[in-house]
This record gives sequence, structure tokens and C-alpha cells, in this order.
Amino acid sequence: MNIFMRTYFAVQQHKTINAGWQQCLQWAREQLDENDAPVHLLTARGDDQQAIIIAEVTTDHEHMIEGGRAMSIKRLMHG
Repeated sequence: MNIFMRTYFAVQQHKTINAGWQQCLQWAREQLDENDAPVHLLTARGDDQQAIIIAEVTTDHEHMIEGGRAMSIKRLMHG
């Protein structure tokens, strides 16, 4: 059983934030005011090595993604 808290990431090109869901979603919306590149929202638990893309925010829409690709948490945390 995985008892670790869930964490979220938002990624736009080379910019990344690690925070709660609402903070990541707000950050994604703010980033789109400066740069229209899509923002991916990812999630992972504390003991995971990979975060999974679960949503995408663009200037046209926000939608959840099922079965999104995985990204290394090390890469997310250290650029």
C-alpha cells in the first residue's frame, strides 16, 4: 500500500513548478499569458521515480489525459 502523499508538477518547456493541484493549475494558466506553449500537469507519490502526465492546459482548452507518458522526477526537480 502506497501511503505517501501525492505531489503535482506543472511543466511548460523548460519551466517547472512542484506544488499542490490548484497551485499548479493556476501557474499553468498564468504561464499561458506569457507563452502559448502547452503546459502539462503531472502527478506522483513520494516514493515514485516517475511522474505521469494527467492533464494538459493550452490557450484553447484544459483536459485530463488517461495513460499519459511518464517523466523522471529527477529531471522535473533539477531541470
